[in-house]
Amino acid sequence: MKVMELSSVRCRYRLRLLVGIIFCLAYARPVVAQQNRTDSLSVTVAVDQERITIGDAFQYVVTVVSPLEAAIRWPDAGKTLDGFDILSFDHDGPYILPDGTHVDTLRYALTIYTTGVQNILPLSLSCILEDGSELFAVSDSIPITIVSVIDDEATDIRDLKTPVDIPASIPWYIWVAGGVGLILLAGVIWFIIRRRRQRDEAVEAFVDSVRPPHERALDELDQLARFQWLAQGRVKTHYTALSEILRRYLSARYKIAAMEFTTTELMVAIRRLETPYDQVQSINRLLQESDMVKFAKFTPEPDPQSQSIQNARGIIEQTRLVEVETTDSDETSTGEVIAKAEDVKHET
Repeated sequence: MKVMELSSVRCRYRLRLLVGIIFCLAYARPVVAQQNRTDSLSVTVAVDQERITIGDAFQYVVTVVSPLEAAIRWPDAGKTLDGFDILSFDHDGPYILPDGTHVDTLRYALTIYTTGVQNILPLSLSCILEDGSELFAVSDSIPITIVSVIDDEATDIRDLKTPVDIPASIPWYIWVAGGVGLILLAGVIWFIIRRRRQRDEAVEAFVDSVRPPHERALDELDQLARFQWLAQGRVKTHYTALSEILRRYLSARYKIAAMEFTTTELMVAIRRLETPYDQVQSINRLLQESDMVKFAKFTPEPDPQSQSIQNARGIIEQTRLVEVETTDSDETSTGEVIAKAEDVKHET
């Protein structure tokens, strides 16, 4: 009897132990899943229609899933994509998913004006993780069938008839003289328009040349801000234009060939001019960042990107020439500038 009771106790103990193990496994699995992080990059593509009529628009959507702290090298949103014309482009994201990843969506409105089967080639993307490692991903290729607006089986389209001779009622030399006259008239009109355009360009160049370098540079920065290339994901295009604006200003401000120098050579030249240390550091920092974006495919964080134009303004305001008060005899009035511009018009 005691042996049976002992056996029953052991069975109950083993059953409780088994239930406890199952309970632990059931509640431990979600914890492990929450601690895992996705360190992979994926690119998926899709279109809203794979068969279109020539000239029709269709949607091409790229979905990118990346690690949380990854810096993605986005493609430039140009005017064409693998032979397709880009009608519009929209970058939506990034959004954080529950599994700790980022998701970005690129939406293209595309069209094409050739018939047949055209392929949207695979899209290759890469990103850099916090530890410096790099991930790569390639999307699938998508074939698009483009058909003509004319049905291949149409029967209402007939061949051209043979030409019909029309009796000439006007002598041939009249036609020749008229053609020569039209050519001469077109040449005169072209010459007048060209002269007027050259005159206007000369006036604009003269007026622009008498403006201080910092005013021209600030106007160019205002125009760059209106382009909104950063919002379109065209980071390289933005920093290239920003670097050129700053270098043109430095060339005019310090009378040096800043457009021909490397960043290192330019810093040496500016230091020789006894430029204050903080100004040299600001110029060097912005130009180095631009070089990294242009030549090393580096993508700055969003905050430095948004501050890049403001940093360039600060450099220009700090290094601009201080206007010195002049006497009435030395001061050039606005009327004199306009008069000189009119002289340029007459000379051209």
